[in-house]
Amino acid sequence: AARAGEAGKGFAVVANEIKDLAKQTSDASLDIKAKIDNIQESSAGTRSGMKEVAEVIAQVNEIVATIATAVEQQSSATREIADNISQASLGIEEVNQNVSQSSVVAHEITLDITEVNQASAEMASRSAEVQNSAEELSNLAVKLDEMVNRFKI
Repeated sequence: AARAGEAGKGFAVVANEIKDLAKQTSDASLDIKAKIDNIQESSAGTRSGMKEVAEVIAQVNEIVATIATAVEQQSSATREIADNISQASLGIEEVNQNVSQSSVVAHEITLDITEVNQASAEMASRSAEVQNSAEELSNLAVKLDEMVNRFKI
């Protein structure tokens, strides 16, 4: 360009522009490479983060399955308890009926005992009368014997 003279100056300007564009292209390429590296690092971090998220989701799924199993077991136990309470209620009702029947029977026994006591009291009274009559008869027999003995010769 220096040998070409005035026409070479234009060529030198174009060469300088090409040199500047090459420098800018090189700088832009380096900048693009840095951005691509950053994107790749970010993608690797994102992949790692997504892997961690997937692991956490798997753990949450296991916990939910465990909770669902526990809830099912609790429901089963609750149904069993309700059945037992129902059976106990029926048993209590039966016991109440038996107690009621026992109360009726006890009342009947009390009435029977009262009748027996009255009969015993009446028998005691009659026995006392019989004893009194026997004593009177004995006294009369003694008197009769004395009277008979007077008439004997």
